[in-house]
Amino acid sequence: MKSKYTSLWAILASVFLVVTIISFVGDITIWGWKIKKAPIADMLTAPFESQEDKEHKELQRREVAMQKEKALEVKIDSMPKNFLIFGDSMSENIALRLAAYAAQNGHKLHTVNWDSSGTRIWASTDTLSYFINRYKPDFIFVTLGSNESFARNVDHYRSYVRAILEKLGDIPFIWIGPPSFKEEHGFNDMLLEELPAGTFFRAHGLELERRRDKIHPTVKAAAYEVDSLARWMRHSAHPILMDVPADSLSNTKIKDIGIIYLKAMH
Repeated sequence: MKSKYTSLWAILASVFLVVTIISFVGDITIWGWKIKKAPIADMLTAPFESQEDKEHKELQRREVAMQKEKALEVKIDSMPKNFLIFGDSMSENIALRLAAYAAQNGHKLHTVNWDSSGTRIWASTDTLSYFINRYKPDFIFVTLGSNESFARNVDHYRSYVRAILEKLGDIPFIWIGPPSFKEEHGFNDMLLEELPAGTFFRAHGLELERRRDKIHPTVKAAAYEVDSLARWMRHSAHPILMDVPADSLSNTKIKDIGIIYLKAMH
């Protein structure tokens, strides 16, 4: 006698089979939309790692991180810079304080805020290349990772980070890490591993007051974050003039810095 669930199990098995087959083929696009595939192929073809292998790899990662986080001794570049800061919604209040630093030190600032964006979107579109060509920046700040930092398979994002680095080319940059508001699973460590020494500012761990959404730092907290960044930059790969803004410059408003807002992609 057939179980009343036999047909249901058959349908589920068929769906799983189709999803598994699709995960092994190349990118699939339907009517201009790229289908996001399940990482089944990656899981099935990934080499077996013993616990000992995993612990050894983790030890190597920690050693690399310790070397990359050492303070560098690089001469400060005193020339005025043309800033571009781009990234997710965290970039707005960071840009607000960064604008005060720009005004204090003779730099110019352009900001592109793309709500809900992450490394995948910036890596797979020509948006970054467009704004680099438009503004011709000679110094870039990246604020990406807040919408991806709680992913468990952080290795999935390495290729996106590398693609963004290719787009940046030889333009000096600092990647401001996501100010995570809960436990993450190695996303910041992955960024540290992929980025050149002295270019990654780890904001995770800073005690930051949050807005009502419990996610985004307040204007005051973002200012503290940028002040911390400015102090750290003295020993980064690209130290530039970042003297603390005068009090008269601390009242900069969002409307005064000309942020370009891009629509969220879902």
